[in-house]
Amino acid sequence: MAHSQIRTQPFRWLLKATALGAVLGYGLYLARMAKVAGGLGSAGVGIIFTLVMWGGFDLLGAPMERYPAQWQPARVGAATVAWILGFYVLLLALAIGVVRLVLGVNLAGNAVMLTTCILIGLAVSGFMATKETVSRMVEVERRLAKAEARASFLSLQAQLQPHTLFNALNTIASLIHEDPAKAEEATERLAGLLRRVLGALERPEWPLREEFQLLEHLLRLEELRFGDRLHFRLELEPAMAELPVQPLLLLPLVENALKHGFRPKVGACHLVVTAADGTVRIQDDGVGRAPEAAEGLGLRTVRERLDAAGGSMTWVEAGSGCTVEVRL
Repeated sequence: MAHSQIRTQPFRWLLKATALGAVLGYGLYLARMAKVAGGLGSAGVGIIFTLVMWGGFDLLGAPMERYPAQWQPARVGAATVAWILGFYVLLLALAIGVVRLVLGVNLAGNAVMLTTCILIGLAVSGFMATKETVSRMVEVERRLAKAEARASFLSLQAQLQPHTLFNALNTIASLIHEDPAKAEEATERLAGLLRRVLGALERPEWPLREEFQLLEHLLRLEELRFGDRLHFRLELEPAMAELPVQPLLLLPLVENALKHGFRPKVGACHLVVTAADGTVRIQDDGVGRAPEAAEGLGLRTVRERLDAAGGSMTWVEAGSGCTVEVRL
């Protein structure tokens, strides 16, 4: 159910409702549809009707969430419309009574004024019903997006753990006979990386600086695989260091550059990751990416997680290699 403005922001709601009611009442007076003690009286009627109608719908709202779960959508819709109409009639009668009590005007005895007040009530209640319906739709969509993002995150967990682990184990295996000291170093770097990854999987979010530390652990490990070919630079703007982000958000993008950009390439490989002005830019000088190339599971997951959080991922045209911008 949408949050009640009366409960959360009573004074702000009172100002808005009073202003809306005065505009409606005085507007109808100017249109010669309301004549209650002049313009001020008509504005007073509009204010009372708005306070009663808006306040009633805001406090109670339509009971859509309280219907039995097995009801069909059409039945829920019909019951909601019936409830809104019945509640509207009740609030209309209450507003007419308050007008008579406060202003001393019997609206029920004047057909023109009664019609005018019914129109005011319909305008206010229609606005509230539409607002509540749209609010519910947006809330449901956001819940669904978050659920889908969570499901994508779980899928990413299943993908990243063996993928990163196997790559690192292959590096260690290749170094055991060639350079035992480097193999030992690689094992220690892998342990640090896995501690970071496992810690990330237990948290819904963490500071961007920790995401950069994770990337550094990965790249330090990959240095042993690429040797002197790999050159990287991580630049994090201090103002963004504590910005909360979803864990493992950038890891698939860096792994994509290593796997698809650098491994097929001959010669030096340069990777730059910068974070500034709310945007993270990942740029490599690898073999490049075809514009029509489909995104794999890791990239799709990053895009879906960003979309669910209100961010975006954009491929930027570059002279060589690939450049991707992540708007947080």
